[in-house]
Amino acid sequence: MFGLGKYRTSFGKWLDRHKKTSMEFSQECGVHRQTIDSMAGDKGYAPRQTTIDKVLKAAKKIDPDATYEKLFPPM
Repeated sequence: MFGLGKYRTSFGKWLDRHKKTSMEFSQECGVHRQTIDSMAGDKGYAPRQTTIDKVLKAAKKIDPDATYEKLFPPM
């Protein structure tokens, strides 16, 4: 469930640190669970800007220090 040897992006590591599952977080931000899974575990996944905005808005409710640069650093 939380980091069992699978690749995690910075966003995925953030989810793990805050003990959020993709299902819980997807309900909080209004984005499909599979999208959250892709953002957390796929190296080359590039979501739409509207999706990123929704995710950042929900992330800031959990962690006020969450920023785009921290969650989605350049590759």
